[in-house]
Amino acid sequence: MKRYLIVVAGGTGTRMAQPVAKQFLLLEGLPLMWWTLRRFRAALPDLHVVLVLHESLFDTFRSLEATYGPAGVDQLVAGGAERWHSVANGLAVLPEDGVVGVHDAVRPFVSEATICRCFEAAADAGSAVPVVPVKDSIREVNGAASHALMRDRLRAVQTPQCFSLAGFKAAYSCGFRPEFTDDASVFEFAGHPVQLVDGDLENIKITTPEDLYVAQAFLREQRKGQ
Repeated sequence: MKRYLIVVAGGTGTRMAQPVAKQFLLLEGLPLMWWTLRRFRAALPDLHVVLVLHESLFDTFRSLEATYGPAGVDQLVAGGAERWHSVANGLAVLPEDGVVGVHDAVRPFVSEATICRCFEAAADAGSAVPVVPVKDSIREVNGAASHALMRDRLRAVQTPQCFSLAGFKAAYSCGFRPEFTDDASVFEFAGHPVQLVDGDLENIKITTPEDLYVAQAFLREQRKGQ
């Protein structure tokens, strides 16, 4: 079964407070997104990779490829107004059959084992979403009031979120809704069950300057172990 990956990098990274989009920030001498894509190429060499990027960043991406070498992207697609629209644009260039994963460009530490686990589980069951236990206490807020939620019943959701292409395309044909928070919520809204699989605690999403410090520490530790 053919496997595809949509890498979502449509944003411009305003929360990072940097003049460079966060997916292009240098991490130990290489643009952050390059580390992400290397993980997938190592895990699944035959993967067809679609990068969804804000159109204003196309030239920057090509310039970085000229400097740092190919990122490992097969198709470049313009992003949309919201994440949903960016994924929809990526889906539009893919066929009807196979398994597709959607991954945040700024999650460079997903393990090869998790990548393979997600794609294999989606091939078997139609969907696979990696999750990890919630470590902090969580409270739901309603105005000035709040109440505790049972932590043992909660999971933090990661990417890659993988689906059968036919079912995923059908789900996206239902249209955009503002309450969609990720691809699993789109798939679920269309009436499909969402299968959860084990994720990685190190599979963090880098969205703030503090996250970048953690990422640098992760990468240095991983290099020590090689």
